[in-house]
Amino acid sequence: MTAYRILVAVADEGNFASAAKSLGLSNSAVSKNVRELESLLGAQLFVRTTRSVRLTEAGQTYLERVKRLLADIEAADAAVTEMAGEPRGTLKLALPMSLGLLRVTPIVPAFQKVYPQVSVDLVLDDAKVDLIAEGFDLAVRGSGDLADSSLIARRIADLKHVLCASPAYLERQGPPESPQSLREHEGLLFTKADDPELWRLRRGDEVIDIRVKGKFSANNSMAIRQALLADAGIALIPRLYVEEDLAARRLVDVLPDWEPEHQSVWVIYPPGPHLSAKTRAFIDFLTVRLRDVR
Repeated sequence: MTAYRILVAVADEGNFASAAKSLGLSNSAVSKNVRELESLLGAQLFVRTTRSVRLTEAGQTYLERVKRLLADIEAADAAVTEMAGEPRGTLKLALPMSLGLLRVTPIVPAFQKVYPQVSVDLVLDDAKVDLIAEGFDLAVRGSGDLADSSLIARRIADLKHVLCASPAYLERQGPPESPQSLREHEGLLFTKADDPELWRLRRGDEVIDIRVKGKFSANNSMAIRQALLADAGIALIPRLYVEEDLAARRLVDVLPDWEPEHQSVWVIYPPGPHLSAKTRAFIDFLTVRLRDVR
């Protein structure tokens, strides 16, 4: 780019000395850059006299294109600088189905009211996506989906879980009296957990791991909820997905003295020296809105 800017300055000033002064360069540096550019192109760009220089026909043609190129580069620089300062553009976001539908999708319109220059493209899928290859700006994931160490992960919330079942199931099978008695029940298993059959429960300082079995499993929490409502068994599920069912007594807490292990919610995004303004703004907005996740 330096040689191009020198070319424009020499053409505007009409001599090497004035061009060098305007650019803060030495006369020899300006002359050398012009000679190297002419050698690279295999064409003479200037006709030189003792006091001035003027463009050749080839030089004039080349200058016009160089000016357009420099203008495009300056416009591109300005656009990127503006985007870095003010959130704008399209934000492509990958979300797990249940959390995306229940908690993230409803806040997107509010985000866009604050940042009207940002378009949001949501992809709701419980399958893991390749953020870089598929052009995503960020993804929301649970603790069990952080295997890709090349990405940057930031924890934004904790999901409280609950052990629950329908009153009809508990009436038919009898409620478990202890964590150990969960082994005698039908577990509804969430297959995206690190270990779907391992349920960790805490009471004060006491922590116990229970291995459960079951004939129903799913990779989506809302499918687990439907199985709960169909009286199919006991599930360990994020409370936010069943809080209305618990309030309406369609489902009830099991072993309420024991607290299941929480699951963290993370945002994942590609590494880089500069996080775009739109991505940073959405992460901050999402973090605030998910603070009340129970």
